[in-house]
Amino acid sequence: MPSTALSLRAVRRDLRGCLESTWLPADDVEDLVLATSEAVSNVLEHAQHPTEPFFDVVLSVVPDQVTITVRDSGQWRDEPSGTHRGRGLAMMDTLAETTILTEARGTTVTLRHRAGRRAAVASG
Repeated sequence: MPSTALSLRAVRRDLRGCLESTWLPADDVEDLVLATSEAVSNVLEHAQHPTEPFFDVVLSVVPDQVTITVRDSGQWRDEPSGTHRGRGLAMMDTLAETTILTEARGTTVTLRHRAGRRAAVASG
């Protein structure tokens, strides 16, 4: 996807459409769309000097797990946090099992959701 604000809307729409056709309950679909939106927003805001003006979103669905990977080719830039900022990574981690890998060639955010996660989180 092109690294522009318009891509965020397209990612939300396309991802929601794909996830709605899976085994996921509607609340889990919304959690993953929100977590992915935050990952894409971070690409648009924090990926500096990308080698390409694009980012990738890859969705993998197997019988008991959904994995969404968001990858850019830029350098991470931290922004000063205000009172209304700096909660995105914690939010992603609350909504999905989140792994972030930052390398010289870019950042990869992997969001995983396993079947029954919502019940396990609620009881734990």
